[in-house]
Amino acid sequence: MNADLLLLVETGLQGVVQAPRVAEIMSPDWLCHLWFVILCFLLTGYAILDGFDLGVGIIHFLIARDDRERAAQAGAIGPFWDGNEVWLVTFGGALFASFPLAYGSIFSAFMVPVMIVLFCLILRATSLEFRSKAGSRFMRFVWDLAFSGSSLLATFLFGASVGAVMGGIPIDDSGALKLEESSGMMAEITFAITPLSVASGMLAVTLFALHGLLFLNLRTTGEYQSRVRKAFPALYAAFVLVFVATTVLALRDMPPVGRSTIWIAVVATLNVLAVLNLPRAMYYGRPWGAFMSSSLVIAALVFLFGRTVHPNLLTSSLDAAWNIDIFEAASTKATMLTMLVVVCFGVPFVMLYTAITYWTFRGTLDLSGGHTEEGCIDQDTK
Repeated sequence: MNADLLLLVETGLQGVVQAPRVAEIMSPDWLCHLWFVILCFLLTGYAILDGFDLGVGIIHFLIARDDRERAAQAGAIGPFWDGNEVWLVTFGGALFASFPLAYGSIFSAFMVPVMIVLFCLILRATSLEFRSKAGSRFMRFVWDLAFSGSSLLATFLFGASVGAVMGGIPIDDSGALKLEESSGMMAEITFAITPLSVASGMLAVTLFALHGLLFLNLRTTGEYQSRVRKAFPALYAAFVLVFVATTVLALRDMPPVGRSTIWIAVVATLNVLAVLNLPRAMYYGRPWGAFMSSSLVIAALVFLFGRTVHPNLLTSSLDAAWNIDIFEAASTKATMLTMLVVVCFGVPFVMLYTAITYWTFRGTLDLSGGHTEEGCIDQDTK
């Protein structure tokens, strides 16, 4: 039944694209570009939405003074974090469906970091759940450590992996890692450790920490919010320093693919303006403006990453002829068309679910309420 349904969909799509104009638009090359844009959109959604709850985890011990306030911080992201990770799952599924060759090469090259990231994401989820069930203050502290540490490590590895892709990795013409035979097993981990990848990891940590801080500023009031605002200057300064250093390293180490375009200049300018608007929004007491500015910074960085590597998905540091681009890595036209229909129906549902969740749990947190046995925090949604 499922095979017949899939055949019917593919046959119908093939009939539609036989029209001259549609066939021209739905060419394989056009579909490759479209799927690259879809992947960038999904990555942007994940980075913005899951970025703030990863950031709250990173600064978990920075603002909170006691167990009650750490419970409040966990409650601030409680309704959102699991839904936010749907964007990462969707991104992985879309990458596998649209560019299976690149999917295999990426997960093969970054097997160890990927496994560590998956472990961290699982540990984050379990620590949030078990924290609320822990009967002693000590065990809640242990789960707080697990939550904060896993958030920090996952964020760093996300950023470092992006930096490694930007700088190029040693893949051969088959898309497999090509390392010296005498390098040993550690070479499968250390090959990605470069100044650019380390700086990118630190950039992700400082940016998400700042994003999480601005989310807490948006969700809290009173004395706790004033402490959040006092922590902003130091965290902002750290982000700016790492941002500048990473930009310099990226311009130095990245292959000159697609650098000189008007779009890069425009988005880079908007990115700088958004960074500069952060202290301005905080000074004038505009929490939404500050949070939207940090979201714009994240979106701009994802765009710049995508635009500078396009049309490549993986860049070989050994030979430019071994780069894996979107045309080489793409699925068949029928597969991309079928998955495009799935995306057109599926992504709006994800966006609708996200919007409903954020609207339902809008408002500020009442820190005076503490946490219940289920770990929930009272909210003022008026």
